[in-house]
Amino acid sequence: MARYNPHFRHTDQTLAAADAWRTRCFVEDGSVFRDQSLWTLAIAEEVKSRFVDNPDASTDAFLTKLNRQFAGAAPEACQLMAEMLWLLNLFPCNIGANAKRDIVLEVWSWSGDRLPADHPLLTHEVLEGFGSGGPGYLAHRWREVRFLVNMTLGAKRKSPQERRDLLTSPWTFAEWIDRVPDEGYRQLKLILPYLMFPDSFERISTPRDIRRLLAHFCGLSKAQIKQMSKVEWAKVLLDVRKRLEAEKGGPIDFYDDALKPLWNPEDTDGEKTKAVADGIETGLADATALAVTPNLNQILYGPPGTGKTFRTIDRALAILDPDFVRRNRGDRDELKGRFDELMAEGRIRFVTFHQSFSYEDFVEGLRAEARPDGSLHYYVADGVFKEFCKPSWVAKWPVPEMPLGSGYKVIKATDEVLWLEKPNRSQLPLPWDLLNELCNLVVQKQISIDDIRDKRVFERVPDSRLEKYIINGYNNIIPHIVDAILTERAGGVSKRVTEAAHGRRVLIIDEINRGNISKIFGELITLIEPSKRAGATEALSAVLPYSKARFEVPSDLFIIGTMNTADRSLAALDIALRRRFTFEEVEPDPSLLEGVEIAGVDVGRLLHTINARIEALLDRDHRIGHAYFMQLSTSDRMDELKWVFQAQILPLLQEYFYEDWERIRLVLNDHRKANPEDRFIVERKVSLATLFGDDAKSVPATKGWEINWAALDRPMAFLAIIGDD
Repeated sequence: MARYNPHFRHTDQTLAAADAWRTRCFVEDGSVFRDQSLWTLAIAEEVKSRFVDNPDASTDAFLTKLNRQFAGAAPEACQLMAEMLWLLNLFPCNIGANAKRDIVLEVWSWSGDRLPADHPLLTHEVLEGFGSGGPGYLAHRWREVRFLVNMTLGAKRKSPQERRDLLTSPWTFAEWIDRVPDEGYRQLKLILPYLMFPDSFERISTPRDIRRLLAHFCGLSKAQIKQMSKVEWAKVLLDVRKRLEAEKGGPIDFYDDALKPLWNPEDTDGEKTKAVADGIETGLADATALAVTPNLNQILYGPPGTGKTFRTIDRALAILDPDFVRRNRGDRDELKGRFDELMAEGRIRFVTFHQSFSYEDFVEGLRAEARPDGSLHYYVADGVFKEFCKPSWVAKWPVPEMPLGSGYKVIKATDEVLWLEKPNRSQLPLPWDLLNELCNLVVQKQISIDDIRDKRVFERVPDSRLEKYIINGYNNIIPHIVDAILTERAGGVSKRVTEAAHGRRVLIIDEINRGNISKIFGELITLIEPSKRAGATEALSAVLPYSKARFEVPSDLFIIGTMNTADRSLAALDIALRRRFTFEEVEPDPSLLEGVEIAGVDVGRLLHTINARIEALLDRDHRIGHAYFMQLSTSDRMDELKWVFQAQILPLLQEYFYEDWERIRLVLNDHRKANPEDRFIVERKVSLATLFGDDAKSVPATKGWEINWAALDRPMAFLAIIGDD
């Protein structure tokens, strides 16, 4: 049975609470907490007008914005929103029960009424949760609430009997809820069917895990899974469960230690990978990233661990396929899959700058090649940027069995090869790379079609690495192919090729500030400026120093850079680069950790306090990003928080402050901790007499410091970091 859960002791109490909501609030118009009418169409419509129709786009905390939205609302609307948040938080275990309860009590209090904290449906057992929603569930909470409001309106527009009919079958309910309109992917579409029918649906909140289960236990391909509906997913998984339970002779859980390594071997720590991914993916795709005309040159900058590199995926997709982003917002697997497809198509390129990265790597430079006779041959090789600026020709021939003259005809095309049939019926494979390079040379006016026909290609381009014997040997047919690509001759080929060639492309430059910008970009620092791009009113081109070829930057090539401000501040960045890029700060966001408590330690508040002290002692560029803590979930054990501090936070602080232990102690509030056992940095007692002898007591010595590793096991040591801030 799917309700079996060996990881959480109070699953039955939570499911019983969900069942009470199902009867009192979904079928009827009652309330979870009171004997009154609350889940009605009229009250739900006011909630919609306050929340859905009145979005707050500020960067304030969720409850702060919600309070503004419900200022002056009817008491019943505040109470309904409180119960919606209660329902929303039944599933996730990575949010503490106390945090869940506090949210409900606060929102309910806006009605002017007081809800008792010891209400039977607000107990720790009910609110413990039984599955990880990941920090992304919090990051996208406003979208989940919007979906819940729309679902409630859809249900309340039906009669009580029609709502009962929806619940006669788990599949009927799931099909209905999947049709509730909303933008993007919502976790509630998987969570609510489980809460309503825990014997039919799995305790899974993300399609990522469902796809992996189906792939492993059913042998289904990604394409097959994608064609299935959520109801079909659930039915197949139910059959898998029954089969595995029959084999075992008892209930199974897909997340237990025996099964999970089979279908998800790369994630042995629960759902941490998914949690980190969803948590970092925040609202960048809502505004700037989905603009109709996004900036050609943009840089995301901020301290380490804020998810800058991760967000470039959303930015690139928003530029290249915004409709896909809107349809799949929140579904990280789908977004990453589409990103990988675009990379494979050559429309996205990723490069990381470093200290030894040069102009020759980025634009063009000389390369040496050993010839069979032992001599060296030098040729001009294109760098990452120049190669990416070349037109991306279509690698599919649009007309099957197309005649090309001289008795040759195209019989098929793959992603890599164009196949011709020769007059003698034998086949000739021509690599697309070769044909694309010839097209590029013609476009760049280094050669002409006549040069190919008259075997003058290698006179015009002596350093070309193309295969001479193929080009000159088939000079009767290759000019026809190149001409067909570049003209209207092949029944519309040119239009399709042109659209593909001039489609948007995205170059992602990670750690852009770690390279020598002036040295790497060279003359491109001018050419990448939007007004200087090809086709612009003030377009410019430059003659490159090695190839002597004239070069311009396409107007459809977007550059997204990331910049770690801990490596180099924005103020120290090359002024020419600063003028040509738009900059967007990606700050640490403790709100993504809201509700995460480790042995009573509020992780979000802990991060906020540490960053406030770092900013006061150093600067804002060296704050600590939320990504370091995203894998944490509410727990009474210190293991995970201890590991984060031991392996990441303490070494980072040592690097930031150049082992200035006194200031590190200030960041950790050690100087105000009454109990020495709670101090992370302690003075190491050194005997000068032991080191230098009795006569060396006057030798000047600096204080020695060491890390008190035992403090990492003490919740009070972390609580004392927050102190009175």
